[in-house]
Amino acid sequence: VCIELHFKDVSYSLSEQGAYEYIRRTMIANPHARIVFNDPTGNRYVFNRASDVIPPMPKEVLPHPWGVTADDLIFMAKHTDKRRFGSMLKSNLSRMSSMKIKELEELTGIDLNKRPKDMKWEEAEQIVEAFKKMKFMSPPTSGLIPIGEEQIEKGMKEILQPEFTATVTRKPKTYRGGIAFIVEAGIAYGGNSGRLVGDQRKAEIMRFANRVPLTFDAGSCAITEGVKSLDWKRYGIRDLENAPISIFVNVVSTNVPYLSTGKQSVSPEPEILGEIRQATMIVARKLYKYLRKKKAAKEEAQRAKIFESYVPVIIKQAALLAEREEPDYRELLDTVTRRAKLEILGESLNE
Repeated sequence: VCIELHFKDVSYSLSEQGAYEYIRRTMIANPHARIVFNDPTGNRYVFNRASDVIPPMPKEVLPHPWGVTADDLIFMAKHTDKRRFGSMLKSNLSRMSSMKIKELEELTGIDLNKRPKDMKWEEAEQIVEAFKKMKFMSPPTSGLIPIGEEQIEKGMKEILQPEFTATVTRKPKTYRGGIAFIVEAGIAYGGNSGRLVGDQRKAEIMRFANRVPLTFDAGSCAITEGVKSLDWKRYGIRDLENAPISIFVNVVSTNVPYLSTGKQSVSPEPEILGEIRQATMIVARKLYKYLRKKKAAKEEAQRAKIFESYVPVIIKQAALLAEREEPDYRELLDTVTRRAKLEILGESLNE
């Protein structure tokens, strides 16, 4: 499928809120896509697909009673073909049964056999409040389609070309008592990770909701709050703002709790905020292990270099004292040095 779009009277810039950055982030979250972007200045950018795996189509799921508002109920009442309000609730909401309709009537005192179009706003509010007191099964998660750890990694490697990546897709959770969601996270270090400021790369937090980049209102977003709430020094990052890393967080839900109608900032619901922190900590720990091994390897290389500089002198003097021919020590020295490096990195040596 090929789609061609033309835009006019659009403010264009290379900032974080610009078109180029939006496409760049879209490609990370959608590695199966290929986008060719011609900017107003005549530059042509080609973003090739990093994966041939097409994400499955989400299954349509009905809203859960715990997640609806009075406005939702009024909208349903105006557009339903059902003759009774109780029948409308059973056909438009998940986990609603005849037993639940009866329980709802007892809690609210509202006649649910009335016509949906006769429902008043005050009654809709009563029903919403009653839902919060009722017990329901958790909503189905078949409508949630996460990107997946492997696909996020492919997207990050294709766009950022980092020296290290780590990803995680958490198990489904619920917020507000029953709205299902999934949090995914990824971290990339080195290469083209981070945002380029002058000649230095600084940390960037890439926020997504259902694969869609969120480029505005970062300060008030739960993703920003969750990522920055971590003590990054514990993970080998002394100064997060000036580290060459990209942190990816995607919130998947059929009902993402946005802070405003602009849908650019995720509300800091306790359950969502907790999952963002957990997911970020998992990938941060993996980065810490990598940085620790990298530091150990560097220190070992420095020690090995010093050791190597003394070995020829020792061998030569030993040969003179023994009045023997100086042996060829290079192969043995390479093996010993290599073994020491691998032991530091926790790996095995195959001889």
